[in-house]
Amino acid sequence: MTSARRVHGVCPHDCYDTCGLEITAQDNQVIRIQGDRNHPITQGFACLKINRYSERLHHPDRVRYPLRRSGPKGSGKFTRCTWDEAMTEIGQQLQHIIQNYGGEAVLPYSFSGNMGILSEASMDRRFFHAIGASRLARTICTASADAAWKWVYGSRIGPDPESIVYARFIMLWGTNPVATNIHQIPLLDKAVENGAELVVIDPVRTETADRYGSHIRLNPGTDAVLAMGIGRYMVDEKLYDAEFVGRYSVGLEAYRQFVEPWTLEKTALVTGISQDLIQHLARRMKNVQPLLIRTGYGVQRHQYGALAIWAISALSILTGSYRYPGGGHLMSNSEMFPINWDKLTRPDLLKGNPREINMLQLGNALSPALNPPIKALIVYNSNPAATAPDQSAVLRGLMREDLLTIVHEQMLTDTARYADWVLPAAMFPEILDVHTSYWHRYVQLNQPAITPPGEAVSNTEFFRRLAQSVGLGRESWALDSDEILIKQALDTDHPWLQGITWDSLQTKPVQKLRLSIEARPFIDFGWPKSGLRLDPLPFSRNAFKEFVGNIADNRYPLWLITPSRKNTIKSSFANINSLLVKEPVPTVYMHPQDMKIFNVSHGEKVELYNDQGSCQMVVHASERVSPGVLVSYAVRWNNDGNGKNVNQLTSQALSDYGGGSTFYNTRVSMRWCQQEESC
Repeated sequence: MTSARRVHGVCPHDCYDTCGLEITAQDNQVIRIQGDRNHPITQGFACLKINRYSERLHHPDRVRYPLRRSGPKGSGKFTRCTWDEAMTEIGQQLQHIIQNYGGEAVLPYSFSGNMGILSEASMDRRFFHAIGASRLARTICTASADAAWKWVYGSRIGPDPESIVYARFIMLWGTNPVATNIHQIPLLDKAVENGAELVVIDPVRTETADRYGSHIRLNPGTDAVLAMGIGRYMVDEKLYDAEFVGRYSVGLEAYRQFVEPWTLEKTALVTGISQDLIQHLARRMKNVQPLLIRTGYGVQRHQYGALAIWAISALSILTGSYRYPGGGHLMSNSEMFPINWDKLTRPDLLKGNPREINMLQLGNALSPALNPPIKALIVYNSNPAATAPDQSAVLRGLMREDLLTIVHEQMLTDTARYADWVLPAAMFPEILDVHTSYWHRYVQLNQPAITPPGEAVSNTEFFRRLAQSVGLGRESWALDSDEILIKQALDTDHPWLQGITWDSLQTKPVQKLRLSIEARPFIDFGWPKSGLRLDPLPFSRNAFKEFVGNIADNRYPLWLITPSRKNTIKSSFANINSLLVKEPVPTVYMHPQDMKIFNVSHGEKVELYNDQGSCQMVVHASERVSPGVLVSYAVRWNNDGNGKNVNQLTSQALSDYGGGSTFYNTRVSMRWCQQEESC
């Protein structure tokens, strides 16, 4: 036996925390993964999922060798082949498609299955630019919030999470950090210990609400109304910080006119929150500083999600919360890291102006009626057969015999089962990468602890091989090693990254941006040229009035919310049995009052349905949800539900602004299943 070695790793999954990890390996086996004890955010502990990661590394579903489809599409039947065989045939097929239909007939599909800078966006972007592929609008998670955030603030930056301890009034608005941001909890606990008041605003009574005992339950989809009602009251009662607003913002009069309809009475009627509580919130927000508003991304996953983020952001300006370290609006710090994206992704390789396809409308994009049709789909870092909305349309597209589907994947996922070719992907302990975070402000190096099993390769190596297969392998952009890619990513003279280089990360793999915890966004740094914008987003006010007026739907009276949970990250980890013991089958949570109305009992199988489709679940009684509201935690693999999951019910419709998702806009009804075949 060789002696054990320890390296620094980084959790690559789509999570705020971006944990630093200590990985111990021996004889090319990972024997331990634990939280980095020296990481100021991770503080030596990891989440439930990382504590089970060895099961993922050695899972029987793991893809270790290239696979060629040998059965019908969707059957999951494959024959092992060599990389040379796969790349030769794939290269011939792609060249034929490009020559006969053009580069736009090739569509990439990826998101944040691995959030390493190299793994998520480097060699892949170069390859698709070079062949002129259709561009993918990666909108499934944060697009509405991103668009609204940039409208108001100019960039996606917020307070340093480590400054949370300074806050004295904290609003957790549509976020459940006990489940989705566990390393924020010690910071919140410290703030409370220091005297902070904390409230949780959410349509569901979450574990976070249990922990802090301060739940304000509002009706689903009415976050914008609550924020506008609070804002109107502040303006009417002159509770806003007039000096801050006058000095740092623009658009107050336009804001005043836009929120004018939202009286206390009307706001209470729509949101389900009393007028007294709305007034109390407004006064506490103004008078108890520093005020920190912490929103999650669930707030913006509905028809008027961007409006909600704009309206909540306006409150951070009206209250002058940015005056104080620890104050402001914290949703994202994505643009805190001045990475040299042009060098990394090489947009200069792009010729012409290929069409852009919104990933939320994959079902439409895979229709043969599209001109030119998508003839090749290349999937990596994602599992759209399970996670994309309007699942029926997506699966119909994936069944097309004339669609070449290439999937680079770690597991035999739902999407991989529809592939013509499945190529094995390496996991994070097996690759070199560098990570930033969309929450905290640390740059981290992920060092490989072991070599990949079988013939698995990193994302970057996969796209180098793909470039070689279509005759582009000798291009200079395709020859850059991972080390060179990291050097290019960090090649900047921006002061925030001063001294954070490939060489320095070798000896110190966790380094914070060169900016103090106390630095205040938009006052000490990040000032937008136009000022902070209170003026409303550019879309129809009448459309929002119509939406609010039609919240009730007699055909589909139940509002279905599909939030994240601590056991999985969307479809990642959804095949790890030890993480599903508390919910081994697809489950929907329903208020006992509704169960009486629909004549269903706890533990029975039911069918949820709407115009999009239907899926089967087991119903559980829960008072965490309000009457008229259902919760089903997303997202299960389709095999758990006889080939379907909750995305049978979700829509390809886009949000008000930014082209974002409307997953939480889903209305359904329910049928009782006496026998499984009756569903």
